[in-house]
Amino acid sequence: MRENENRSFSQGAPLKFRAVWPVIRAAGLVPWTVAFVLLFLVATFAVGACEPNLGGFGNAAWLMFQVVTTIGLGDFTCTSAIGRAAVVVLSAYSVLFLALVTGAVVSYCQERMAAQRNESVAHFIDQLEHLPELGPGELAELSEKVKRFAREHL
Repeated sequence: MRENENRSFSQGAPLKFRAVWPVIRAAGLVPWTVAFVLLFLVATFAVGACEPNLGGFGNAAWLMFQVVTTIGLGDFTCTSAIGRAAVVVLSAYSVLFLALVTGAVVSYCQERMAAQRNESVAHFIDQLEHLPELGPGELAELSEKVKRFAREHL
């Protein structure tokens, strides 16, 4: 099963969202994530309460989503000082937080790829050490691997 996971990962399989949580935990970003969620909720309620022209908390949440994703469609804007301050703080924090998460995911992916590469090299060296013991099918497979490696790396 582990070999299939590595193969699908190396073939560009998309990183699933549920796979991000263990990365966040391993990188020590749980407090940052909790702070982000709390800040998002506080900013949503602050903007929803201080901006009567937004039309409710649903629109305030949509505005905060736009702030976090930096898409800023312009459907809603803040006019009060509290609303603008909430947008600025959430915007600044979300840029930092998303950069940290992105860095952690990239680091995780690099570590997985390096581990896969090291595992493949170790297996290849093991096969070379036991070359006289390999059967004709295993020798043909090893020969194909060497040819493929030479095409890709030389």
